[in-house]
Amino acid sequence: MPDSLVIVLDPGHGGSNEGLKHRGLLEKDMNLVTANAMRDELLQYDNVEVYITNPEKADMSLKERAQYAESVGADILISLHFNMSEKHEMYGSEVWIPSRGLNNSKMHGLGDVFMEQFAEAGFALRGVKTRLNDDGLDYYGILRESTALGIQSILVEHGYADHEMDYEKVNDREDWQALGRSDATAVAKYFGLTSSTLGRDFSDYAVNGYHAPEEAVGNDLTEPEGAVLVHLASDEQGELFNISAYDDGSEIVYYDYSTDGGKTWSQLFSFANEANSAEVYITGITPGSEVCARVYNGHFLYTRTNSVFYEAEEFAAQDAPEEQKDLKEDMYVAGDVPTEDYAGTAGQTEAVQPTSQSSAVPMYFGLMFLVFAILLMVTAFATYKERMRLRHLSREERKAGFLPLRRLQQIEHICLVAGVCASLAGITIFGVSYAGKIGQKQQTELVSGMVKSDGNRATVAADENVSSEEHGDEMPKEDAELTIDSERTEGYVMSQEGKLVPGEKLLAQLSYNEEAAQPPETVTVYDMAEGYLRVPLVEGIAENPYDVTAFSGSDLQMDYNAGDGVKIMRGIDVSKFQGDVDWQQVREAGVEFVMLRLGIRGYGTGEMKMDDRFYENYQGATQAGMKVGVYFFSAAINEEEAVEEADYVLRAVSDCVIEMPVVFDTEPIFYDDARTDDLTPNQLTAITKAFCGRIRSAGYEPMIYTNAKRFTTVLQLEELEEYDKWLADYRSAPDYPYAFKMWQFTEKGTVPGISGNVDMNLYFYEE
Repeated sequence: MPDSLVIVLDPGHGGSNEGLKHRGLLEKDMNLVTANAMRDELLQYDNVEVYITNPEKADMSLKERAQYAESVGADILISLHFNMSEKHEMYGSEVWIPSRGLNNSKMHGLGDVFMEQFAEAGFALRGVKTRLNDDGLDYYGILRESTALGIQSILVEHGYADHEMDYEKVNDREDWQALGRSDATAVAKYFGLTSSTLGRDFSDYAVNGYHAPEEAVGNDLTEPEGAVLVHLASDEQGELFNISAYDDGSEIVYYDYSTDGGKTWSQLFSFANEANSAEVYITGITPGSEVCARVYNGHFLYTRTNSVFYEAEEFAAQDAPEEQKDLKEDMYVAGDVPTEDYAGTAGQTEAVQPTSQSSAVPMYFGLMFLVFAILLMVTAFATYKERMRLRHLSREERKAGFLPLRRLQQIEHICLVAGVCASLAGITIFGVSYAGKIGQKQQTELVSGMVKSDGNRATVAADENVSSEEHGDEMPKEDAELTIDSERTEGYVMSQEGKLVPGEKLLAQLSYNEEAAQPPETVTVYDMAEGYLRVPLVEGIAENPYDVTAFSGSDLQMDYNAGDGVKIMRGIDVSKFQGDVDWQQVREAGVEFVMLRLGIRGYGTGEMKMDDRFYENYQGATQAGMKVGVYFFSAAINEEEAVEEADYVLRAVSDCVIEMPVVFDTEPIFYDDARTDDLTPNQLTAITKAFCGRIRSAGYEPMIYTNAKRFTTVLQLEELEEYDKWLADYRSAPDYPYAFKMWQFTEKGTVPGISGNVDMNLYFYEE
């Protein structure tokens, strides 16, 4: 975190752009009250500056808001909003983040903390999301304009003022102020702030760390991958069902259900936050009822479950009657489902009858007819050619032929007529089958709520009150499919494929897929700039072998005594900034090795140059009897430049004795724009490998230097397993989860012979 954190709050809307209007609520007023409360709370934390873009609620463009944030040196801009949906059926909280690079990964972590705060306030969670416009840029102008100026930004939607589930939490000034204070707590947690006034210390709070995405991350355009309805029990409360789903692209948020096969639907209910399964009692079920449900993700795209049929006394008995089997055949053909137009939270719906489908006639029959027609036409042509040849022969020669001319002519005519008929039949079958598939696709689009004529309700409804110049179209979805064993047991349900299958089998399949879609196991690492981070556990690489309780001391008294055979050497790393060094005094103080900065590539210019004191420091250290290694500060933006840097180092040390590693130093630039800012994890990993590979091929031992966050969320650590690591972590003991060979434990060490502070290190080895 910077020494002074500058936060800009942007209350959305203003002037003639008033935002949502509902039951006397006006969004531009709500946003400003929230922003003021958030500012007042944040100012009670140490080393924080807070500004508001539009305190007068005037007309102010998105570009002007971002420019204001730049003018005050903002570290982050937070745009505050409340929501309203087109048909008043949605509820819950969500945040929108930039789609690219480190802005995406960092703001995803902040978005997660906002979600935690919203969950505590009782809101349903619609997730941390991205969205692109038609040009592949961030859809929301405030995110786009902020990113263009190098400012991190996030857009917060607190809840839906037009839905009863949220209305009671957002309908007056006290609610808005409470949300502002909650937002301030989210920011304080993320940045690890402390407040003596409030008695809070979030310096040890762990946030989620993410790899920066390789490409722009767009909004999820697909419905949940699976949805299952299973009847569990019957009692005095009604019929108990389990509704389960999974979606590896979005949060599962809502469900509704129908007891008449999708003709009418219940209101929307929410799953417990971060849960993919719910149990619900359904009443009013009568014999002949068809019970089904729909499960929605955070983008309001849904998948319909299987159907459960209620017979006279029990659900889907083992020996399903012929009537039910007939119903199955009538209603479910190639995954089709009845379609409907969802009318609202508590409204009822009219069934839209599916168009007649001919997709049961496979298209390959048409192909077979066309192939047969081609063969007949070829035969007719060959017969014609043979008949023409025989006409020029004498009568005696023709008599010697296999078939007379008259018979050949008959065969020719028959083949020609049959070929034409077969062609027409094939074309007809193809046309009918294709029309059936188009009808099926249109039904699927209607079920998804994603056809353009439906108003893009999954998109526009959620976003209509946010200023933006662009509106994107959603992509049509495809029906989710489940591959289920159809072994007959008690508890039959209708799958999406139109098969009677056991409910346990459906749930087992869903559990398998849901487990595969779960986020990976995480570990906590400490980053010197951003505090504690939860990052995905990288499987299959060496773990930290050191006993963290065995470290003690500081500076030249830093020690490691674990009795595990691991020995240490104490060392320092220096550059021209240490000035004149008395190397003999340094050695006598107990320093055994030194890592010398050999040179740098300018992070702005890209120019390589030597450290002004490298050869002077090398000579002094070696004459004093210390082992020497070197490091090069890299700003390479491709593998070719990385090899160029390695060759530069190799030429510089060609006449030197290098007993310690040759290090690739990769560090983020926080205080300025750098040519490396837009490197993706894959690119930076490839650059690192190129440098280290070149150094190793020349006979030196390569090593990689950086901090815990860069190792775990910027580099692809599993691809760098073969190279030793030099970890920067300025705490009393390094609990970093993965193996490292050298530990830089302070940047403020004191050593006799050096004026001012110096970086100090332990090098681990086994005899």
